[in-house]
Amino acid sequence: MHMELDATGKLVVIAPGHWSETQVNRVLRQNISRVERFMLHAKARQLPPLQYCDNERHLFLGQSYPLAVKPYGLRNGAVEFDGKEIVARLPEITSVKTQELLQHWYRQQALLVFNQRMKLISARADWARGRELTLKLRRMTRTWGNCSSSGVIKLNTHLIKAPLSVIDSVVAHELCHLVEMNHGKAFYTLLENLNPNWKQDRKQLVSEGYQYLR
Repeated sequence: MHMELDATGKLVVIAPGHWSETQVNRVLRQNISRVERFMLHAKARQLPPLQYCDNERHLFLGQSYPLAVKPYGLRNGAVEFDGKEIVARLPEITSVKTQELLQHWYRQQALLVFNQRMKLISARADWARGRELTLKLRRMTRTWGNCSSSGVIKLNTHLIKAPLSVIDSVVAHELCHLVEMNHGKAFYTLLENLNPNWKQDRKQLVSEGYQYLR
């Protein structure tokens, strides 16, 4: 079975001629995570690459802001955010250096925000309350997060571009893996209690997440 996107971004499935529609749908349901990953990355590839130039729009916590690139007298660059625009100040203005500076700022913000949200949400989870948890950040392309049995939670730095509700949903998902390492019925029972809106959040992440991977 082959998957591709049409010109409007809708999924097109190419299957053997002897397969019935029921069989195709069954295979898609059985591989829903793979289908979601495919659509995420296929849509991301359709977006034009970022230029990291003045007035280009960049995402932060679910909102799009213009990027202002300005000269800076000091040796090291800096990023400022006033709620209206993201200002990148650099001693030498190039797209590469602007990208490096902005990615560093995103990582700083992610570390701050993700730690705050993890503390808040873990306090509502009986199994996580009081447990020592370690947060690590990775610029990942295949997953938004993962969790080890030892309490190490890795989150995708790109998530800092998503709304807080989506970030909270991913954090809650990984916290539930502290108890249930699979996606069985017990896992989703935990998740439903910790984050009743997880289905809506997942739909939003599937439909908009490709924009965060840039």
